[in-house]
Amino acid sequence: AMPAAGAAAAARCGASLLTPRRARRLVQLVRSATAAGGDVEVGTAAERETYLEIASRPSRFQESQWGPEDVCVVLLEAMRIQWNHGYPSTPRGYPRTTHGFHEYPAGMQAAAADRILDVLPGNSLLDPFAGGGTSLVVGMSKCRETFGVDVSPLAAFVATHRTWRPAPGAEEETFEWMRATAAAALDGLDAAAVSSREEESSRARGLEPETSEPPRKEDGAKGGGGVPRAWRAIRRSLRTALDATSPNMSSVPPPGLGGTTPEGALWFCLSVALQRSQKGRGKRRGKNGSRGYKNQRRKAQAATENAFREGSATDAEADAAALFRKCVDEYCDRVSELCARVPSGTPPPVIVNGDVRNLPESSGELPASSVAAALTSPPYPGVYDYLSFARKVRAGSAAALMADGDTGSRTPGDGSSGSDADADRRHGTLRYFATAVPGDREWPDEWNVGEFGSRRELRKDPRAFKEAWQEDQTRWIDAVARALQPGGRVAIMIGDGANVDTRASTIDAGASSGLAHVASVSMALTHETANGLVWNAARREHLVLLEKPRD
Repeated sequence: AMPAAGAAAAARCGASLLTPRRARRLVQLVRSATAAGGDVEVGTAAERETYLEIASRPSRFQESQWGPEDVCVVLLEAMRIQWNHGYPSTPRGYPRTTHGFHEYPAGMQAAAADRILDVLPGNSLLDPFAGGGTSLVVGMSKCRETFGVDVSPLAAFVATHRTWRPAPGAEEETFEWMRATAAAALDGLDAAAVSSREEESSRARGLEPETSEPPRKEDGAKGGGGVPRAWRAIRRSLRTALDATSPNMSSVPPPGLGGTTPEGALWFCLSVALQRSQKGRGKRRGKNGSRGYKNQRRKAQAATENAFREGSATDAEADAAALFRKCVDEYCDRVSELCARVPSGTPPPVIVNGDVRNLPESSGELPASSVAAALTSPPYPGVYDYLSFARKVRAGSAAALMADGDTGSRTPGDGSSGSDADADRRHGTLRYFATAVPGDREWPDEWNVGEFGSRRELRKDPRAFKEAWQEDQTRWIDAVARALQPGGRVAIMIGDGANVDTRASTIDAGASSGLAHVASVSMALTHETANGLVWNAARREHLVLLEKPRD
């Protein structure tokens, strides 16, 4: 029999999920606990450390701090959480809600953002680089009025749907309607599959959609506006299911709180499902390499021809539809958890798809002295190309969205907080839905310009990059400084890149904008070689806290 101490160690390790790494850790824990002796009551809360308890101790990384000890303790704990748990998953014990639903590059760990709020005053929060909306979701859970700005249409689109909530009192009705609509889309899958194939075959031959011929192999797998063939049926069926609600608008739940609607949320789930299906696509081949891959293609073509003759959906189309429904169920569950975490009366966030450096005060989108605090993680110098990623996603998984706005009973972005004339800019969903994927790669300006510190800029002119970076850094911090109330604070999580010391850069930019340095911490992971050389095993990151002096 295993001693009590060993059993407790097994419980802490999570013996139900015995991966090789966990198995080795389990053996270590059991041996050490058994050697120590003593009785430990299994199942008590004391046996399992929380992520905050782990973060309260020094980590294995190199840590540095500047400023008052009480503030640095909070900042260091936040950085330990960030480095221990990464992004987008949340640590055990922290509510997942909508965090990580739809892939978005990089980002702040939600639990780290939650800890940082402990040193940020007031009941309002601004994120000038909102990304996927992590800080907005965390701020809402603390009953803060939240504002998000991002130049990427994809960021505005994702953040809008991660922060959306059904109308108060209509949560269950909304979730039930979304699930029922997804189920109706699955019920109509066979008819939609036949219609899609007939339309595809007719388009390829220049005929009316009356032919019963199956699509030819040479027609290509992406003839339908960039959407993989297996996903065209569920897209068509979802549109049909939404159109069926148009005659009876009373059956459609109200738009809810945020810049989208239940209909828009369903299209968002379709985009997420398609995105997940493309993970690792093309990496797995048959045992015989290219020959195995060709065999798979031939079998898929034979299955398509057979399904066409029988008037049914193929296995691939059925799998796509099932994944879509699974994403709808998951999204409803996670939004329901978000509703439970957000206090009643918390206003929906204001999300602006634009460049924070160029938002005029006269627009009312970022008025002077309007927010008590800001929390953000700006682009790291020369590391990412966020707009390039946005175009890639829009041309890939998001190609399943209806670009003409024909999405059923209501426009997908017609949410309660964005129904004014400039709604497309306020929350980004209308712009995202309305932008068709250009066949000539000539994207609209908002998909190409406005990003700073990108990897593309570094490659374009490496010598001028550092100076341009500092200028842009000063401009966006100056915009945030104007928006802060006297005594307001901004916390900035940023990493080094392109030989730029971003901690010094941020403090200097803050000083030129009238913000005083309160405290800052840094995390690094370095190794020293036998000949004394030191190299970074991970990018050095900083968390800087600045404050606007009181009048």
